[in-house]
Amino acid sequence: MKYFWSAIFMVLCLSITTSVASAEEVTIQPKVSKFDTKVLFDEKKEFNDQELIVKFTPSTSLDQRKTILNLVNGKEVDQLETGDFSFVKVPNGSDLASISKALLKNKQVLFVEPNYKVKSTYVPQEPSYKKQWYLNKIQMPKAWDKTRGSSNITVAVIDGGVQKDHPDLKGKIVSPYNTVTGNANYTPDEHATHVAGIIAASFNKRGIAGIAPNVKIMPINVFDSQGASIYNVALALKYAADHHADVVNMSLGSESYSYLLDYYASYARSKGVVLVAAAGNSDTYIPMYPAALTGVISVSATDSNDRITSFSNYGSSIDLAAPGLSIYSTISGSSYQYMNGTSMAAPVVTGVAALVRSKNPFLTPSQVENILMKSTADLGNRGWDSFYGYGRIDAYKAVSNTPAPISKLTAPTTYTMTGTNKAAFSITATSSTIVSLYLQTSSGKTVRTIFSNKASSGRGISASWDGKTSSGTFVTSGTYKLLAKVSNSRGTIYKSSMIKVVNNVRPAIVVSSNYTFSPKASGKITIPYQLTQKAKVTAVITDNKGKTIKEILSNKYLSSGKKSIVWNGKDSKGHTINDGTYYLIMSPTDSRNRKGKTKKVQIKVDTVRPSAKVTLASTLFKMNANNTTTAKLSLNETSNILVNVVNDRGILIKKLISKQSGAGTLVISWNGKDDKNQLAPEGKYRYSIQLKDLAGNITTMNNSTFSLQDWRIPSIQSSKDYNFITKGTKTFTYTLTKPGKVSIDIYKGTALIKTIQKDVYKAAGKQTFLWNGTDAAMNQAVDGDYQFKIKVVDKYNLSQTFTGNIHVSLTKIVISYPAVVKFTTSRGSEVYYKLSQAANVTIEIFNAWDGKVKTILQNERVSAGIQYFRWDGNDDNGYDEYDDNYFYVITAQNVYGQKASVKGQMTKNGNPSWLESHAVEFPMTSEQTHSGKMQLTIRTTQDVKAILHVYNYEGGTELDKNEYAIKSGENNIVYTKPNSDYLYYLVEYLDSLGNGYWYYINEYDF
Repeated sequence: MKYFWSAIFMVLCLSITTSVASAEEVTIQPKVSKFDTKVLFDEKKEFNDQELIVKFTPSTSLDQRKTILNLVNGKEVDQLETGDFSFVKVPNGSDLASISKALLKNKQVLFVEPNYKVKSTYVPQEPSYKKQWYLNKIQMPKAWDKTRGSSNITVAVIDGGVQKDHPDLKGKIVSPYNTVTGNANYTPDEHATHVAGIIAASFNKRGIAGIAPNVKIMPINVFDSQGASIYNVALALKYAADHHADVVNMSLGSESYSYLLDYYASYARSKGVVLVAAAGNSDTYIPMYPAALTGVISVSATDSNDRITSFSNYGSSIDLAAPGLSIYSTISGSSYQYMNGTSMAAPVVTGVAALVRSKNPFLTPSQVENILMKSTADLGNRGWDSFYGYGRIDAYKAVSNTPAPISKLTAPTTYTMTGTNKAAFSITATSSTIVSLYLQTSSGKTVRTIFSNKASSGRGISASWDGKTSSGTFVTSGTYKLLAKVSNSRGTIYKSSMIKVVNNVRPAIVVSSNYTFSPKASGKITIPYQLTQKAKVTAVITDNKGKTIKEILSNKYLSSGKKSIVWNGKDSKGHTINDGTYYLIMSPTDSRNRKGKTKKVQIKVDTVRPSAKVTLASTLFKMNANNTTTAKLSLNETSNILVNVVNDRGILIKKLISKQSGAGTLVISWNGKDDKNQLAPEGKYRYSIQLKDLAGNITTMNNSTFSLQDWRIPSIQSSKDYNFITKGTKTFTYTLTKPGKVSIDIYKGTALIKTIQKDVYKAAGKQTFLWNGTDAAMNQAVDGDYQFKIKVVDKYNLSQTFTGNIHVSLTKIVISYPAVVKFTTSRGSEVYYKLSQAANVTIEIFNAWDGKVKTILQNERVSAGIQYFRWDGNDDNGYDEYDDNYFYVITAQNVYGQKASVKGQMTKNGNPSWLESHAVEFPMTSEQTHSGKMQLTIRTTQDVKAILHVYNYEGGTELDKNEYAIKSGENNIVYTKPNSDYLYYLVEYLDSLGNGYWYYINEYDF
């Protein structure tokens, strides 16, 4: 462009001292080829998207220029006659590169270029901008010429509390959150507010300038009076990701790796969030987390001379460097302050990432990171190094290196439709997006969806358009817009290109070729057709010799779209025509008197009703579960057939046939069921038949009746097994599929016990019978298995018998058990119990508070008689129990459903319930010494066994053992000692089930 303005400047200078003729001798060759549109129209360059500079040959007249520009919908709004340059405007959304190529095909066009924008680099008008040395360092003024961020982009600041109403941040706060309290309230914090201002302070002519002044801030507080925790930072990452943050800044960290933090950093990244964190201020190579996590951009700090600061961390985790010394920004209290640290460097990178995301919201976190790392000033060692990573961030390079979300949208500037050609389109959009392409009128109404929701891989997507609307008609001549829609979960972007459409297609009529019509049946025929575009239409009815008998349309102008022709079957004089073959002749003519193809539609007129003959296979239908009754229908012409079964009162029973059939014989078949798939009752039936031919003539007919008899074998449904466990009368249910005489008997094995009923007529459906559990002599049936037999005989002497089982169990289950048993921590408990009959048994142990401790048995089969179980004193998890009292519950249920349950106590100190007293005495001599005998006085409520064990004190050797039969009541036992020593005794009692109880006697205690 500078060459163009240099040429103009030279022309103006020369005009002072030379004639016009001498000015025309100025020649400057362009430094770029006129065909190199990729360079001229590079999207990275700034130019007006509706303006072009066009250089014509000197001999090109005004009319010629106008004709050439009309081809691309262009309009000359100004001209520099010296040099033959024209200032041209084109419609909004036009593809300037495509227009340039179209113009250059004309020999009178020498050069075409955009109207490049010329502007000074933007300098914010914020009062404290001069204090922000780092902005010029990273080329922010030039970056702001490209983008200042988008309000659709949100940056989450995971930190302390950002002051929501700070003058430089007010109005841009979204979804604030406090992970400590779980709500949106927090105390503003200087550090967090400083970070937020670096990223997004507004351009409002006060305070400072933010790197991305148009983006939103999502403040998330993770600090309380004790500081912050990894857990709260993880919560903050999840909150930011779930609330659609685009970039997250974390100016915080810990030297401790956390799997929790690693997990939620990966979670946020999987949601498309770019993560940035401070590398730390300890002047060490020790990694700081989250900065050192995979997928997090770790930022070290530099000074105004691009040197690493004295405090900044370094090492293998560093990705980028950014200014972090003497950074002036917002603080809480609506004020401003200088701060130092990688906490200030991280938001510099975060702000630039927000600008990249603003320019192209479809970029993945990896793509954003790659752009940032390729957009740096390489400091330190060449390439990556442990101090600066990939270099100090450069905002202008970053936004310049950010690809447009839609890098290419091509379409012809002019599309002349012929009816057979197509317009070719292509679009190139960011990968991992969904692309749709629409053809719209210039006012924005969609006339055709070219394609929708195609996945973009980053390569071009091609498509074409045949000039038709969604309804199949050709569009009219005019200007149309090709609209591209590109979207993903993070947003949607549109781009358009204008197309001048010239309709050069002859009008056409799309219509089916054959119809059949009965004026008597329907009164008129409606023939649908489609007119591809606006035209004059002529439509006439002719006979088979070509003679016109009725004119329907005569050169009538009709719009494009779906239409219809209606004919009432009469000629031009109003007379109904005779049966025969006729033709509808249709021809279109467009506004330029170009005729389209004539269409000829055959109309067969037929007023004769169809006829048929029905022949029954039999007048008697002996229906069973498998057979059907049939009839033959002989048809004289192709017709739509409806065949139904109706009863003798004309009520619909079953729809059998609804289809079109040609002339010939059709078999009608019925299985005796109605529309609900239920068998029809016995009676008289017939077929109701309707025939409708292709012309619409209808014939209704009914055949003679036939009789339906139910020859199905009767069926009985009932439960197979019943339990009879309580005395009284029990009700048994069964269902008959058809009526008949019913007999019911009770058997035990092969022996008849009782007849309940004999040959009693019962209707079809649900029935019942009663049995009181007695035999024919009214004796109560004993426990055991019985059978009931139900026999039904219908009127055709067809029979069926059903046999079921009755399990009689009137004897209750009895569990004999000890009410109290001994429990010790070392031995646990042993319990003997007795079942009166076999049953499924569950045994559970409970503590004194009814908490279940252990399951000993779970619904296991146990035989009748004395049984045994042991509890080892552990719970279900294997841990020891230490309380003094527990309970056991035994539940038994037999196969008939009878159930019994008992509850006994397990205790360290308890006595058996049958032991009323237990007294010990050592009689004394006159000298007040033991007499050498021990006397036991025992009182019980049942017979038990007592075993006396005698031990000495040294070594605990058993000296003697005696068994005694203890009877219910009072018992006296006198035992003579084997020697005169003091002894130790153990009295062991065994109840009738085998449960043991023991008592210790120390002779020294007496």
